[in-house]
Amino acid sequence: MDTLIFGGLLATMIAMCRDSSRTIVLAAWWVMLLAVILLMAHHITSSLALTLSY
Repeated sequence: MDTLIFGGLLATMIAMCRDSSRTIVLAAWWVMLLAVILLMAHHITSSLALTLSY
C-alpha cells in the first residue's frame, strides 16, 4: 500500500513538472492526500503490536 502511495505522489510530481492543467494537478494532490490520511488512520488504529521482543 505504501508503494502505491509513493507511486501516486511521484505521478503527481510528474504532472506538476510537465505543466499539466491545474485541475489535474489539484485532483491528483487531493486524491493522494486522502490516501495518505486513510493509510495513517489505518496504521494508527490497527491492532498490530509494535513492541520489540527479543
